[in-house]
Amino acid sequence: MSDSIDGGRRKFLKASAMTVAALPLATLLHQGTVKAKAKAEDGHAHSYVNDATQADHSRYQEGQQCNNCVFWQGEEQNGWGSCSHPSFSDVLVNAEGWCGVYAPAG
Repeated sequence: MSDSIDGGRRKFLKASAMTVAALPLATLLHQGTVKAKAKAEDGHAHSYVNDATQADHSRYQEGQQCNNCVFWQGEEQNGWGSCSHPSFSDVLVNAEGWCGVYAPAG
């Protein structure tokens, strides 16, 4: 009886160790997919434009741009970064861009 308990415990410990060992690899793979995101094009969603000064929307106010919006997640590559708004989860947005869901940070 104790052999089956020890065998089960060994299987559990082995599976747990493999799972813990796989976590860093999964993180690296995920980071690679983030960098592979396409850059948003004008009109992507919510009247998005890559250059805020070109925004033709009644909500736009001078000085508003992605990099001072609450949804801005930070630059990833050459002025392009992630936006946490669900409509932009699959693309990078321009730091100097703007969209209709802009909300001032802080």
